[in-house]
Amino acid sequence: MTTDELRSRGRALFPELSQLGPSALERWPVPKHWPLAHGGALWVKRDDLLGEGGTKVRKLTVALARAQASGRGLLTVGHLDSNHAPATARAAALLGVPVELALWGRPHSDPVRAVWLRSLAPVRFYSSALGLVFGTAVRLWRARRQLDLFPPGGTTAVTTAAVALAVAEVVGQFEALGEPIPTRWAIAVGSGGSFAGLLAGARALGLSVAVTGVVASSRLLGRRREARLANAALRLLGCTERVVAGDVKLQGRQAGAGHGVPTAASQAAARELGALGHQLDPIFTAKAMAEVAAASAPGERWLFWHSGVAVSPPPG
Repeated sequence: MTTDELRSRGRALFPELSQLGPSALERWPVPKHWPLAHGGALWVKRDDLLGEGGTKVRKLTVALARAQASGRGLLTVGHLDSNHAPATARAAALLGVPVELALWGRPHSDPVRAVWLRSLAPVRFYSSALGLVFGTAVRLWRARRQLDLFPPGGTTAVTTAAVALAVAEVVGQFEALGEPIPTRWAIAVGSGGSFAGLLAGARALGLSVAVTGVVASSRLLGRRREARLANAALRLLGCTERVVAGDVKLQGRQAGAGHGVPTAASQAAARELGALGHQLDPIFTAKAMAEVAAASAPGERWLFWHSGVAVSPPPG
């Protein structure tokens, strides 16, 4: 499939995405001690500039358009420090789509954020994963079909397909620049939808690239699950190509202690890129950039998918 064909199918399936312009593609300098500083190149897809939520803006644009058309609200799930939850609540408010939040975490551990989240949407906090699952199920049952579940990270087959279309976008940008497409790609993995979207887009276009999903929080994600998600997106886009589990490259060595807990490597990546004028998200993208620093070799060309920075309460 050509990039034009994929774009055409995307426009037919998701006309609402036409309101989004392409995110920038930039070449970033790297610290002198990184292997890429020796004849290599780091290209960065700046989805963090799409708006609050970064790559989630692509997901929210299609998911909220469908919720608005159905007249139903959304119940979305995440951690107390979730970027997805507040981004969803704020974007939904602009469209008049009701949103409720179910979050794993104790409000007293971050009272400022808890108060802010309560100002955005009705929210219930749960102290355990089991409580979150049970409480969410009960709330959906009581809502009597007035609320649809919007999974963690906004990851569905539909939103994964929306991310897949961004691969055609970045391919067009490299072509316009007259630059070869890097053969190694990296993206932070939280719920796994954006990673699966890149896998689907690359497979649809027949790209010879290795996409690495850098696990930043849960190690429960698996190759089979990501392949199924990518294939669901490919089917929605009308593509006959498929991803097999062996194609899925998940790297978990940067996860450290899990969600929201930085590592020495992620802190170093954030600090060193920050000194060069570039901001990373401490929960997700800093860990993914740490993997680029660790896995790259002199002379390689990498594409780093910058999926966003932290969505936080306003200062003061």
